[in-house]
Amino acid sequence: MIGEHAFCPTSGASLSREVHYDERGRPERVPQSDDLSPNASLDAPLTMGKRRSSRRALTTYFRRCHRRHADANDDLYCHAALLLARLKRAATGCQERDVIVWYALGERLARDGFSVTWMTSHAEPRCPECGGRLTYVAGPDGPIGHCGGSCHGTRDDRLTTIRETVCSLFARTFPDDPTPDSDALTLL
Repeated sequence: MIGEHAFCPTSGASLSREVHYDERGRPERVPQSDDLSPNASLDAPLTMGKRRSSRRALTTYFRRCHRRHADANDDLYCHAALLLARLKRAATGCQERDVIVWYALGERLARDGFSVTWMTSHAEPRCPECGGRLTYVAGPDGPIGHCGGSCHGTRDDRLTTIRETVCSLFARTFPDDPTPDSDALTLL
């Protein structure tokens, strides 16, 4: 993921607070080793995160985030790892983005009886076109998210696009389950 929730896209390691700048002045951070990613600082290059991360990275990020809210749960971690493998295998195009996979994972875990409300604290909806932050306005049916970045001129509701993409990934990954209604997603 990018932005506030960025992590190493290869290992899933947390990133340092200290920012380094490359020869073109772009900010980068160092992956930090911990018990979930013991060799992160050796394995991965400087990064600010990516919009698409490896399955391993998302699994590690999931475990790290969950441990901030509750005791370790091996059943949950095993189930989430299997679901992430299925989601990553089925995802194509825009569905491959971390935030889309994250929300689809949350929907499936909720259906399987796990508490997932904590997951909202660890992902931020971003513009599906440019990856920029969203700005929100009140709409008749809830908040409307507009691109606050480089997609000026289009006033489309980006939250609707994100919800529809999550639902399409869910339907593609779990064809035997009823597809969630885009307005009734657990996390979004």
